[in-house]
Amino acid sequence: MIYISAYRFYILDQLSDHAPVDFASDNRTHCFPEAAVGLRIHDELVVDASRMPGSESTQDFRQMLDDAHRGRVKAIIQEEKEKTKAATATAVGSDDKPRLVIVSRNGSRAIENEAELARAARRAGFRVELLWPRPDTELAQTYRVLNGSDVMVGVHGAAMTHFLCMRPGSVFIQVVPLGTDWAAENYYGEPARRLGLRYIPYKILPSESSLYRQYARDDPVLTDPAAVNAKGWQVTKKVYLDGQNVRLDMLRFRRRLREAYGHWTAQRQGSKPL
Repeated sequence: MIYISAYRFYILDQLSDHAPVDFASDNRTHCFPEAAVGLRIHDELVVDASRMPGSESTQDFRQMLDDAHRGRVKAIIQEEKEKTKAATATAVGSDDKPRLVIVSRNGSRAIENEAELARAARRAGFRVELLWPRPDTELAQTYRVLNGSDVMVGVHGAAMTHFLCMRPGSVFIQVVPLGTDWAAENYYGEPARRLGLRYIPYKILPSESSLYRQYARDDPVLTDPAAVNAKGWQVTKKVYLDGQNVRLDMLRFRRRLREAYGHWTAQRQGSKPL
């Protein structure tokens, strides 16, 4: 039911001529001439145009998301304008700096020095906003924030699917904890590139992981994550997904911030009329 209420009017109604059916509360018999039951996956977060009847692509899916959210996003902006003048200034982007959004996490894989990251991003020339997605957060609110951003920074995890909310040409910086290289690249990195984003991975060093404080320096958890992952999904989940946070080496990470700012500058100059 939460899924239906969260996605009904913005997403699901764009995918079918029929209203969504919630089998948890609807006991009627439904008759259709044809139905596709289950998922048809082309790849991770990717639409294969060669397999679509109308040759639709990932970019077309992104356009559908834009169309689906446009009305509600406009309403949200109007609501903010009616609240305070300060909110109005924020809504329309009153300064000329690129906007960087940090997707925060609670629990595992959190950025322990997130405040330091925000300060470094501001010094690098960005307007910084923290985004805390919750199960009850209206999807259009999240979409509005990220669609209006120039850079998204976040640690590998399910919330990184929010890169789909970003405009092609924007920058996606994914912090890659120990033991998550393959998943980070295949689930989010490559799909982000195919969407048209500038993808910048930041693979942490063992010293940037909270596991560095728990294991001996020569332990395979730190030196050979692939061998640890080979023991099975439950080990990977326990050690690398549920068992570590990150503390960014800001000297290293500032290089990613400079790269993102340089990309924004080049994009902006390229869009100016000659």
